[in-house]
Amino acid sequence: MELRQACRAAGIGVVAVSGHDGRPRVHRAVPALSARLVVSLSDPIEVRYDGRTRNAQAVVAGLMRPGVATPATILRSQQPVAYAELSPSALQRLTGVPLSEMDAGGVSADAVLPWVAALCEELADRPVGQRETVMRVRLLEYLDRAGHGSGPEDALRTLGMIGASRGTASVAELARYAHLSPRRLRYVMGRSLGITPKFASRVARLASAVSRAGAGADSWAQVAAESGYHDQSHLVHDFRDLMNTTPAAWLDEEGRNLQGWRRPAP
Repeated sequence: MELRQACRAAGIGVVAVSGHDGRPRVHRAVPALSARLVVSLSDPIEVRYDGRTRNAQAVVAGLMRPGVATPATILRSQQPVAYAELSPSALQRLTGVPLSEMDAGGVSADAVLPWVAALCEELADRPVGQRETVMRVRLLEYLDRAGHGSGPEDALRTLGMIGASRGTASVAELARYAHLSPRRLRYVMGRSLGITPKFASRVARLASAVSRAGAGADSWAQVAAESGYHDQSHLVHDFRDLMNTTPAAWLDEEGRNLQGWRRPAP
């Protein structure tokens, strides 16, 4: 099986190795219904989340929580970083930590992944062009050793449906899909994932809006309409609540990293 295809089947999404040139700057994580592993190949990573700052060689993070904006990482010049997007199921298999107990702020990876220091060393020793492949191969190996285990299947299937619908499916529709009552679905997801269907849908909807804006759009009103928002003010509210910024400020921060984007009109 081709490596990327095998990774997708195992719950490994985007894997990237990058560096930053220039003055230190803030990089805000985009809202997502996935987890992530971020490792620095030089100095520790500085992560700001919920009013706290953490420095760690590697960070593993779970799902967002209501009332707390996405974490921000400080990008420093000549600091190579490797990043892997993980499905919630893959995160739980790798760490053995219930998804309800790990939020988007994450923890120092060496606390839950005993092999992460060796991975950092191996990546640092490899040529830049080989690092993505090495990270994919090693994550597949660690997932294979972890086995499949039993996860919160109803909650994870529903989370997948929320992502596929980009947050536009109603709670009633999600409950029918899960063969549960809306009340039971809220309980199951809250207990096993730490979030409700409604909050997960907000995250998925904003993730869709960010993706549309990054790909290029005529206006923020268009982004809002195509992403399932009532209006542009509703979109701005979620940017502030989930990312602690505004749409225009986010593009000012990240525009240089977006391929082929054009600034939406106000």
